Amino acid sequence: MRIVPFVPGRRPTDEARSAGQGSSDPVAFLNAGPGNRCLLLLELDGDGEGEVTTLTGNHIRRRAFTPERVGERAVLALDPDTDCAGDYGFAHRFMQTVQVSVRFGGEEAATTIDVFDLSQLGSLYQRIVEQVVKPDVERQAPWLSYKTHPWYPVLLIGSHKAELYTRALVGDVVRKRQNLADPGWLTRVGLYLELMTALGVIAAVRDDPGDLLSPEERAAADTWDDLTINVDGWREVAKLRKVAQPIGLRNLLAKKKATLEFLHVHHEDLKHAIELAGPNRTNAQETWHRVFRDAERAVLCKTPEAFPELGLLPDELREFILWHRRGHVRMLRALRVPGPLPKLVGDQDGLFASACNQYRASMNDVAEWAAERGLMEHAGGECVPRQVSLLEAHMNQPSRVALLQARDGYDPERGLEVGEDLPPDYTPPLRDVAALLGAAPIFAPLTPEELDTLAHTARPLTFGPAERILVQDEPGDSLFVVVEGTVEVFLRRHDGEEVDLGTRSQGAVLGEMSLLTGAPRSATVRALDGALVYEVGRKQYEPILEARPVLRQMLEDEMQTRLQAQAETLSGSSRSRRRSALRGRRPRP
Repeated sequence: MRIVPFVPGRRPTDEARSAGQGSSDPVAFLNAGPGNRCLLLLELDGDGEGEVTTLTGNHIRRRAFTPERVGERAVLALDPDTDCAGDYGFAHRFMQTVQVSVRFGGEEAATTIDVFDLSQLGSLYQRIVEQVVKPDVERQAPWLSYKTHPWYPVLLIGSHKAELYTRALVGDVVRKRQNLADPGWLTRVGLYLELMTALGVIAAVRDDPGDLLSPEERAAADTWDDLTINVDGWREVAKLRKVAQPIGLRNLLAKKKATLEFLHVHHEDLKHAIELAGPNRTNAQETWHRVFRDAERAVLCKTPEAFPELGLLPDELREFILWHRRGHVRMLRALRVPGPLPKLVGDQDGLFASACNQYRASMNDVAEWAAERGLMEHAGGECVPRQVSLLEAHMNQPSRVALLQARDGYDPERGLEVGEDLPPDYTPPLRDVAALLGAAPIFAPLTPEELDTLAHTARPLTFGPAERILVQDEPGDSLFVVVEGTVEVFLRRHDGEEVDLGTRSQGAVLGEMSLLTGAPRSATVRALDGALVYEVGRKQYEPILEARPVLRQMLEDEMQTRLQAQAETLSGSSRSRRRSALRGRRPRP
């Protein structure tokens, strides 16, 4: 017996359609609502009853189970709320690594699952609002709303961003959707970031409202040597808690200053959170895209509430402050509104563009820092390019908003609104898959029946703009067929330079080298502006290769042609670099 380990980007439910393409869940949530299950895939012989044992801290639970067959494999479903129950309080950082042991037919296998208490995530941010922000305003100006506090915008928008990506995590972990490649890594980063930010704020304000931690929580926190708390940085933020009265322009500026200082310190905490979460080469870039778009959604949704002062302004000026893009001459009438604010604003990005651009720059800076240390990996010049931005799409190419919304699991017909999740059985509209596969040269010899079988057993995958399908040097045992969209191919040289190998369009086959030889991926491939691809695993394609040796020869020929083309491109790139270097060394006249 064997427990099938987790593979980034795969779900246990993939097994029902594509044999060999599923993997066990590595993450589970407590308090995630109805239908909450954690699925382990098993390879075992025979039928009958087995026993599963879970160890959560000092809590041991044993029960019998009857495997549910899915093709050649079986499924063991755990109920996290009962099978993984235990202490998930502050002292355990709201999570536990649960040990799972499975016995069947006299054999035993073991694995671990990271289990998080969903109800506790975000609770420390809420404690800061309740015990710092609200008392601050009550003490300074009890007749005002706590929404006037300089910290309120960043806490409100940050909390909403966390709610949105937590919604995505629940969709993937509980409902087995395909919007995140590795939900465990994102959960760890978010949790460590909350812990360090909250502990830094609590330490910085400790002399004023007192310690926000209970004695038991303080005793636990004082033992966490791995969490680096930037107390000095948060003390600078703590100085920016004064509400400027009367409420208006001065308080808007106070909020802006506090937000920038907050994000500056938060930026450094994020780096350490990534260190604690562990390296992620295969899907950190795609995770970063999703987190960035959720930040954009939070800014667009919560900015009016975060800055109630805007409601005191004329409509045209308020619209200008929110939506203006630097260099655009529209809305000039807003600049003629009496008072100092129009002159102060001038021709600069409005709140939406400024916030999104700053956040994108911050995430790119953190990604570069992490890449230098082997903690993250990305293709292209920037980890988060403009083409993945909802705001950029809305301002410059509105038709792409639907693409990005659907990629993140939201109704594409509702524009920038978060709206409802797509139904669980949603699939992108596409033409006859068997016909598209048949158009690829390597599948041309197949009969209609073979093509139909392949189309129904291959795994459909949707990728958003600039998302990677293959990552160079990572293992793989499948090939991909581009069904819709265009992909671009990059090869990273030993010196770190990234060489563009061109684009591939509909019908292109990717990754055949790994399927044939078992070698790691030889290049990185990413979607140019979104793509739908079908993954064909070894179990789906090997029977066809055995029955039709000519197909194996075609794949090998394709592989050799591609390797030769890559070698020529690299050789040309080297010659170009040498010429550039020689020109740089020539003495100037």
